[in-house]
Amino acid sequence: MKKKILIVQFRHETNSFCPKKADEGAYRNMFFLVGEEVFLKQRGLRNETGAFLDVFKKYDDFELIPSVGLVASPSGPVTSEVYNFVLKQVEDTIHNNKNLDGILINFHGAMVAEGHDDGEGDLLEFIRNLIGWDIPIITTLDLHANVTSKMIKCATALIPFEKYPHIDTYETGYKAATIMAETLLGKIKPVMAYRKIPYLLPLLPSASSQLSPLYSLAEKLNEQADVLSVRFTHGFFPADIEELGMAVLAVTNDNKTLAEELADELYKLICDNLPNLTVEYPSIDMILEQITDSDEGPVVLADASDNPGAGGLGDTTHILRALLEKGITGAAFATITDAKAVEKCINAGVGAMVELELGGWSDIEYSGGPLTVSAYVKKISDGKYISKAKMSYGVEFKHGKTAVVEISGNLVIITSISRQPYDIEIFKSHGINPQDQKILVVKSTNHFRATFEKVASKIFTLALPGYAVPIPQIYKYKKWKGNI
Repeated sequence: MKKKILIVQFRHETNSFCPKKADEGAYRNMFFLVGEEVFLKQRGLRNETGAFLDVFKKYDDFELIPSVGLVASPSGPVTSEVYNFVLKQVEDTIHNNKNLDGILINFHGAMVAEGHDDGEGDLLEFIRNLIGWDIPIITTLDLHANVTSKMIKCATALIPFEKYPHIDTYETGYKAATIMAETLLGKIKPVMAYRKIPYLLPLLPSASSQLSPLYSLAEKLNEQADVLSVRFTHGFFPADIEELGMAVLAVTNDNKTLAEELADELYKLICDNLPNLTVEYPSIDMILEQITDSDEGPVVLADASDNPGAGGLGDTTHILRALLEKGITGAAFATITDAKAVEKCINAGVGAMVELELGGWSDIEYSGGPLTVSAYVKKISDGKYISKAKMSYGVEFKHGKTAVVEISGNLVIITSISRQPYDIEIFKSHGINPQDQKILVVKSTNHFRATFEKVASKIFTLALPGYAVPIPQIYKYKKWKGNI
């Protein structure tokens, strides 16, 4: 008889300070899959669930049972309607499939839902109350998970990404699924150790010099016998919960003592290096002074504070305003979200000049307010493109109705739906050759680097006003009581 493994996918990275909630529409803009759709829509994708499917197609001993596949862009909390829908679907699937042998989950790890500050921990606890404590639960996590004590209590093993940009989503899913397969075949018995580090780590790329000694040690520890996974999470500081911050996770094969020792060693090194784990952000004026006509390739400006991948709304106008005021041309923007402006462009048609009040529709303190501009409509599209980035290869991204306009010698992609433009295909799919531009502006923090570094001559990250400012010290926390 085949062993039954339940597959659950429910992802959200929650910015508690963002006013826009993750409702059903937000999930339908990405993935809102139920039952067999979970597999049909993700087979062959380079994500965690795609990796789960690839691992188990090698075996005849297992039956995979799909439950839900929900993924939404980061924003404010997940609505109670969506969260309760997932609970009901998971409960029904478990009741309809008796004698489960394992549960494999694709989580983010920084979900806050209405009524659930610990979104993943509460769901894991809910599942444990249904199935008991003998069945293994193995979960993938984002590198920016806020690992909680309840998640540790209820999961058999937690396997987070190692890379930021997250170019190892598939590899992490593959590792987690392999651990599950070998566990159910009786080859291994995973045990886990955990250390919480209540430090709010800035959004540092994993390849940054500050993090290099930490990753070097983790790599060394992973080479030891009986080690299944030794990794650490960065945490996601815009989620205002009690158990905020970094964490160390060590998983070994039936060797709890070793797991504790490895977790202690990596924990100590991280704590010793905390004073070095900081970032300084230059002003927009300082950056623009460093852009010259001799730059060999476009200069990339990362608008981190309005990153939809961290809870930004995609509508801030600070950078475009600065370029226009200084008379700078040759820039291309991905993107500014403004559904009303897109409709106005559509009504005017390609080739028309149109007067826009562009962007700045959210709180003026954060957004900078709308820009009054004359724009030439160059292109209208459905805003869809297929990602070619390693971390999401084959995934279709939907920006809603989209317009490309030219404003005073600069190109702006205006979208109806906010989405982080970390794949350079956002430009190419809208008729813009990135290498022909003097400046590329992306509303992203680090994910864009995976594809943009290949063409960029320089990269600058800005910390301007917005809902996703990459500086922990600016947030006014109500639930987290630690020190920054």
